Amino acid sequence: MNETRRQRLIGVGITLALLAVNLLAFNALLSRWSNARIDLTAERKFSISPATRKLLGSLDDDLTIVGYFSKRTHPKLAPLVPEIEDLLEEYRALAHGRLHVEIHDPGESDAIEREANERFGVNSTAFRLASKYESGVVNAYFALVIRYGDQYQRYGFEDLIEVEPIPGGDADVRLRNLEYDLTRGIKKVVFGFRSTPELFERLGKPVRLTAVMTPDLVPAAFKGVPDAIRKAADELKKTGGEHFSYEEIVPSSPQQQADVGRRFNIRPMSASLFSNEGFYLQAFLTVGERTEPLPLTGGQVTAASLREAVEGSLKRQTPGFLKTVGVATSEPAIPPEVMMQLRMQGRMPPDQQAEFDQLKGFLRQDYKVEDVALDGGVPETVDVLLVLKPRNLSERAVYNLDQYLMRGGRVIVCAGAYNPNFGQTGLVVTPVESGLEGWLRNSGVEISRTLLLDDRNQPLPIPQIRNTPFGPMQTWVMRPYPYLVEVRDAGLENRTISGRLDAVGIYWGSPLSTDGAAAKKLHVIRILSSSPRSWTDDDPAKAATVNYTVPPGSQPHLVAAALQGSFDSFYAGKPVPPVPGDSTRREVAITRSPDTRLAVIGNAEFVSDFVARALGRQMGGFFVQNLGFVQNLIDWMNLDNDLISIRARGGATRPLPHLARRTEIAVEVANYLIPLAALAVFGLGRDLRRRRVAPLVTAAGGEERG
Repeated sequence: MNETRRQRLIGVGITLALLAVNLLAFNALLSRWSNARIDLTAERKFSISPATRKLLGSLDDDLTIVGYFSKRTHPKLAPLVPEIEDLLEEYRALAHGRLHVEIHDPGESDAIEREANERFGVNSTAFRLASKYESGVVNAYFALVIRYGDQYQRYGFEDLIEVEPIPGGDADVRLRNLEYDLTRGIKKVVFGFRSTPELFERLGKPVRLTAVMTPDLVPAAFKGVPDAIRKAADELKKTGGEHFSYEEIVPSSPQQQADVGRRFNIRPMSASLFSNEGFYLQAFLTVGERTEPLPLTGGQVTAASLREAVEGSLKRQTPGFLKTVGVATSEPAIPPEVMMQLRMQGRMPPDQQAEFDQLKGFLRQDYKVEDVALDGGVPETVDVLLVLKPRNLSERAVYNLDQYLMRGGRVIVCAGAYNPNFGQTGLVVTPVESGLEGWLRNSGVEISRTLLLDDRNQPLPIPQIRNTPFGPMQTWVMRPYPYLVEVRDAGLENRTISGRLDAVGIYWGSPLSTDGAAAKKLHVIRILSSSPRSWTDDDPAKAATVNYTVPPGSQPHLVAAALQGSFDSFYAGKPVPPVPGDSTRREVAITRSPDTRLAVIGNAEFVSDFVARALGRQMGGFFVQNLGFVQNLIDWMNLDNDLISIRARGGATRPLPHLARRTEIAVEVANYLIPLAALAVFGLGRDLRRRRVAPLVTAAGGEERG
């Protein structure tokens, strides 16, 4: 018996040992696939895109990503830090040793906090805490810095997350699009920018930073700014060498104040309306003959922020660092230095009505954006020209646009045939003349003189007066509005351009015709089209109402297309329009272009500030996606499609459709009745089975025998 037990124990031990060896071998086998996973999301949201893999695999020098996260932070932010760390670890694994990741809590080290503040301009953010255990304010860090040599890209709290209010007064806090932000930042520091010394070399002009300040008189809130200016100037001097100089002026006498007033058109500043003491705290950057002010009193100013402002200005003026997007609009273009000076003086032009400021600000994240006045010509440095809402362009402006295309430039035209405007009498839609009708027709495309309507549309808020016990009150109701066309699904005809965008909104737009392109041997690339339940109407007065009926014969209409090939000049065999004020100038038009691209969208309102204010923040609005579409289109025009595949990841909103009240009641009743009915059927079934079982004991008390 003991021998049998001993053999049994030996057998169990051998079995356990073999099982342990197999588990170790299986673990070693699976270690090669430690990053293996299955992503079941529709957008492949948790998978690294091929563009990112290609970029990380092409790094030829070490790159560092530093995360600054406080351990004591807002409870909504704490769960996001592990997500960031996981993605950074995947980036590190894909870079084959070229990418290094550092995670720090600046609150635990004065040296790390000093480096974050002074070198990278990373500052803490005040978050309000409120719970049953504590309430108050905590200053926490939540930022990323991508560092490559002496170049870096910073992403702060407001750049990394998005906050969406939810019912009940709470908010949903999530990462915006971390992969896109990281990949874009890496691409900027590795390929977009050069080192700061090379920046000064390539600029080829003397650079002078002039500080006009009275350090002893500045208010307490700006006491640290003079030292920050001097520190930034010392750092720029080390990198710029003989190309950079620093000048500090302390206008203490009336003569000196008069001199700086004539030189820079400035006056003493005042800390308040009721203060009699003035002070100077201004800085100016002069590059060659161009001088522009640098803001010093608009927020927290550090040596890092000043150095970034100087380097950013130099990069905008140096060709070859960033792709340049020229923006031509019919609104008056004011030079940035003049706008800055007007803002510093608290003045704005009374007739300035900016229509596309949000689009320009959005594009500046990835490109150098330059305002272009077509009457004066298109600069050679412009890589892509974006023509927004042209109105009554002169012959000279059309000629300059034509010649830019003939030089091989790439052009995007956003121009509908109608202009909407909300006035005191309500919505008014009026026809407009762009001046490009003949030029576009010569290029093989035509914008129809009609309005596009679609049964697949974005609702419009309509005011409604309701009688209440407290009197009449105005409320807003959402009504389907066919002029706000929603382009999605099959309407996104070119996924290379639209990428992962869920939808694009076209507002009071016009359809396109590309019938003339074939005769000119141009390749037509369809980009956006409306749904099969769309139609056109040339009566703009109907746009003031929301009532509509889908007419018979509805069909899809093209609203955005690109033409590729060699274009013929509109001015071939025609006299060149003269330059205003210079009748003696003689020019010869280029009559045929090299292979290039022209994109036309029969709408400009979809990226206007007007739509952003009126519709962009409503549920179902597509303004942000519209901006992403234009950005994708610019990349495609530049033959740079790497970021298109990940730019709109996570940006699409898919809200569940609202159910009718009767449907809601039916679903709710079904949720109660179906489980009760299933339970009743189950109980009846059990009871019937019990009745069919023969008893083991007979009614007479005797044992039943089988």
